[in-house]
Amino acid sequence: MYLVCLSFTLSSQKYYPEIVKVEFEGNIKTLDYIINREIQHQINTKLDSVKAEQDRNRIENLGLFSQVEWKVIPLEDGTATLKFIIIESIQRTPPFALPTYEEDTGWSLTGFYLINNFKGKNQSLVLGGSIGGKDTYGIQFSDPWVFGNHVSMNFQFGKTLFQHRFLKKNLEVNSFNLNFGKWFGEKLKTQLGIEIENKIFLDKNINDSFFYYSPIFTVSYDTRDVYWNPSRGVIISQYLIRKNGINPKSFSLTLWDQSYSIFYSKEFFDKKTVFAFNISSKVKSGKKEEIWLDYFGGQATVRGWKIPDSSLYYSGSEDFRFGHESIYSSIEIRREIIPKYATSLKIEFGLVLVFFTDIGFIAKDFNAINYQEPISGTGLGIRIPFPIVNVIRLDYGWGFYNNKWNFGSLHFGIGQKF
Repeated sequence: MYLVCLSFTLSSQKYYPEIVKVEFEGNIKTLDYIINREIQHQINTKLDSVKAEQDRNRIENLGLFSQVEWKVIPLEDGTATLKFIIIESIQRTPPFALPTYEEDTGWSLTGFYLINNFKGKNQSLVLGGSIGGKDTYGIQFSDPWVFGNHVSMNFQFGKTLFQHRFLKKNLEVNSFNLNFGKWFGEKLKTQLGIEIENKIFLDKNINDSFFYYSPIFTVSYDTRDVYWNPSRGVIISQYLIRKNGINPKSFSLTLWDQSYSIFYSKEFFDKKTVFAFNISSKVKSGKKEEIWLDYFGGQATVRGWKIPDSSLYYSGSEDFRFGHESIYSSIEIRREIIPKYATSLKIEFGLVLVFFTDIGFIAKDFNAINYQEPISGTGLGIRIPFPIVNVIRLDYGWGFYNNKWNFGSLHFGIGQKF
């Protein structure tokens, strides 16, 4: 990119003027203070290109802009202005309906109204519903600075009805969720919340109903530079939720999810190549009944395996893919083919080619994982930056188990796998 090259040129010529002013241009809707609070380069100090680039990354990570660049503008007295040039992305959708696809529920007709930068304050408001593979309605509101410096709030409630992916049951979910978050510095991020949920598993013979409340705690250590496609850094996250029964009172279930990711990049033939590694685990304790089973397959765990349906589950032919507890890892090589940029329509575009390998173990009890054969998948995919959702992901992989390859599977997802 031109401005990044400019920063290197300035450094190579030892051009470090005193920065007497920091300014930005291009934000039409976004309020100035939303951008100002991400800028940490001090005025009346020498240019620090590392800090300027970090400021640029923080502005981009807001998820509001198709493109963010910086440059130094020399002034007549030998000082300079540090300037950030911003192109705003699409930040709202008109109320409309369109077909949507989710890997675990299939096709639905979805209507929604989304504002990604409500009142120009980086707040998010979503009203929506769908019919088809998933019948749902709900509302969600979030604000990353609701009470001050990186103190956030997220609120959502809704109702969803869909067919269970592999059990012969329909699932009705009524939920309310309220979370508050706090950053400690730039790297340590925490969140504490409460969820009240009623899950009803419906079939011809019996209805299983669970009404419960759940304290939720999340903590992460995050040093990534750019969230949509990190070039470097690590992210370590811990997620703990305790489901406590209201009706029946005897119900309880604790889930502990862990994730560890590291990113490293090199330039090959003037193109960025990122080497990314992740290892994740899921542990449960409490009443681990059949209706709470997890599975391997699809875009979120081990790719190359189709999401199971009821015929596969009840046939018992791939019992090795089901369990309550798991550990799995992924290696990705992400090769930038088209660097992200803003089109003439002010919509971001780019293309990243990905080679991946996933491997993992899943069992009904964590102690039994040591006796399981590994389940793996390998393949390739593409990543396309896209307004509001950040990344559209498409992967095709082939699964491998017990010395046999399967016929492969195509996966669609939103956001990076990790």
